[in-house]
Amino acid sequence: MVAETGKLSNTQLRIISALVMVLIVIAALAFGRSSSLIAIGFVGFFVIDEIIVNFLNYKRSHVAYLVSMLSYVLGYGYINFLDSSNGFYMAFNNLGILLNIVLIAFLFIAKNDSKILFKFLNKNTFLVGLIILIPMMNLASLIKIETDWIYYFVGLFLLNFSVDTLAWFFGRKFGKTKLWEKVSPKKTVEGLIGGVLSSVIIMFLYWKTSFGSISITLFASFLIIACCAQLGDLVQSKMKRQFEIKDSSNLIPGHGGVYDRVDSLLFVVPLYVFVLRNLV
Repeated sequence: MVAETGKLSNTQLRIISALVMVLIVIAALAFGRSSSLIAIGFVGFFVIDEIIVNFLNYKRSHVAYLVSMLSYVLGYGYINFLDSSNGFYMAFNNLGILLNIVLIAFLFIAKNDSKILFKFLNKNTFLVGLIILIPMMNLASLIKIETDWIYYFVGLFLLNFSVDTLAWFFGRKFGKTKLWEKVSPKKTVEGLIGGVLSSVIIMFLYWKTSFGSISITLFASFLIIACCAQLGDLVQSKMKRQFEIKDSSNLIPGHGGVYDRVDSLLFVVPLYVFVLRNLV
């Protein structure tokens, strides 16, 4: 059917889009710290736009949208390009851990038909930019590491996206037991286990090759981060169900929006940075 109609399947679209995104990341890293910081900044910009426009149905001309974007751009630009004090990054790491605790509480405590998140964000839309600034600053802090920053940055991407990709693969091939059908109908226990274990093995080999050794504590931390990547995906799935949308946008063919692609990344990066700060 694909050959007859000339249309690409969803899987083919996902693969092509993923390759394009990988090339963009490689290009940003190849051009250095500044280009990487700018690329991260744009990711946050798109995430904020999708949340306000597609989740909350605000127009881009609305004052809440403009205030939210302005606060994000000024905060991100000032800290990363004008006053990159280490204290800022440590503070945002602590805020990131705290935000994750709140999101986990939302995931496990809030009812599926609850409107608590909608009411909060709708009433405080101007805060969306500052909320998204928290995980984006954690990503930016990796770029500010004096040595081996590219290795640490690639390690995060490798661990996070291999969990997502391999969980999808194992789920399609072997998935029978639903993980949490009311939140994410397509996720399976088999996909979760296969994705987490495979990604941690990949991360172990990458870390061993890049740095020569890995402690048991660090290995266990990567295992926890891999599990948290799935939690981050579930958080966004629950958000989309409560806001009654399928994708955060249709910007990326086969994947949905930017937020759909980086939901788990934004969730795990504060934990990853915390591990680097304390165990490496």
